[in-house]
Amino acid sequence: MGISERRKREKKELKKSILEKAKDILLKEGWQQLSIRNIATAIEYSPATIYLYFEGKDEIVYQLMEMGFLRMQEYFEPVYKETHPVERIRKSGLAFLDFALSNPEWFELLFNTPEHLCDIDKYVEDSSPGFRLFDGLLQACEEAIAQKYTHITDAKILAMILWSTVQGLVTLIRSGHLEHLIEREEQELIGQTMDTFMGTIFQVK
Repeated sequence: MGISERRKREKKELKKSILEKAKDILLKEGWQQLSIRNIATAIEYSPATIYLYFEGKDEIVYQLMEMGFLRMQEYFEPVYKETHPVERIRKSGLAFLDFALSNPEWFELLFNTPEHLCDIDKYVEDSSPGFRLFDGLLQACEEAIAQKYTHITDAKILAMILWSTVQGLVTLIRSGHLEHLIEREEQELIGQTMDTFMGTIFQVK
């Protein structure tokens, strides 16, 4: 390996290390402890070095979210192959649940990040993976409405209802409170909840 290739690899590895340490600080110590100085201390580099890779803390948070949504997108790849809109919506909900329960740290970062503590809007683009995921759900909702599978006429409202339902279920499962209230295995509970939700919202011909 030549000097140029080695330097590129080292830069890539250092950038990855910065992001990993930032994620660790966020999840273990909280937002108040996330700073360029604390990240630099954790990776044993100077704060000036981090500024060679990122504009500041907000860009680091944005890059972390991009990584998380790309990870989440892997769970949705099989969903996009489904042609029936209602089934695609159901599978979207199950994919979200699978991702969230299998990747609790990413779920916490992506969906429980207080917006007022960071400013990432200037980095976000329409092609960002988070937007693509929501657009996929929105398209399925629009198709379901157009084909008269539901009485709801606003696709965004329909998408938000699904999102709220599955995220609420994830939160309850992760908290452990449901174990004391409902005697069901986790997968059985998820299946019954999704079946009830889908049966209430949609009328499949």
